[in-house]
Amino acid sequence: MRNFIFALTSVFLVNCANKTTYDYNSMIGMEFVDIDQIDKFSNYFKVSDTVIDEADTEAKYGILHLRDTINNLILFNRISYDGLLNRIYKILDTLILPKRNKNEFVTIGYCSVKNSLDESFIAIVDKTDSLQIQNIKKAWSVNTDSEKIEYFKNLNKMTCFNEWFCNE
Repeated sequence: MRNFIFALTSVFLVNCANKTTYDYNSMIGMEFVDIDQIDKFSNYFKVSDTVIDEADTEAKYGILHLRDTINNLILFNRISYDGLLNRIYKILDTLILPKRNKNEFVTIGYCSVKNSLDESFIAIVDKTDSLQIQNIKKAWSVNTDSEKIEYFKNLNKMTCFNEWFCNE
C-alpha cells in the first residue's frame, strides 16, 4: 500500500511539474503594451507590424514581426484597450521562421487574393526590384475566428507586393 501511494504521488508531481514548465515556456496568452516589457524578446528587434481592419470598428487584431540573429518571430495578437486608451496586446499564436537567405524576406500585410489587399497574410518571398513579387515561397494567414495562424496553400491565387519598392 505504501508503494502504491508513493507511485501515485510521484506521477502526480511529475505531471504537475511538466504542466508548469509548459505554461512558463509558452508565449501564448502573454500581454504587453510595449514588446520590451517581455524579457523573452530582449534579443529581438521589431521589423514591422500591421493591424487587421474590420469594417467600421477599432483594430481588434494585429501581427507583429520580430527578428533576432537566428529567427523571424511572428506574433498574432488580440488588441484591447485600458482605461487610458493604451493598446494592450495579447499573444494568440506564433510562427517561428528561420532566418532567410539574402534573396528572401518575410512580408506581412502586402499580399492579396482576388485583387483584394489583405492585412492578414504573411509570406516568404524572393526579393525583387519591381513592385509585384514574382516568387512566393510559402504563405500563412491569420484567422480571426479561430485566432490561429494557418498555412495558406493556394499560392497561385496570391499576389504579393514589394513593400520596399521605390519608383525613382
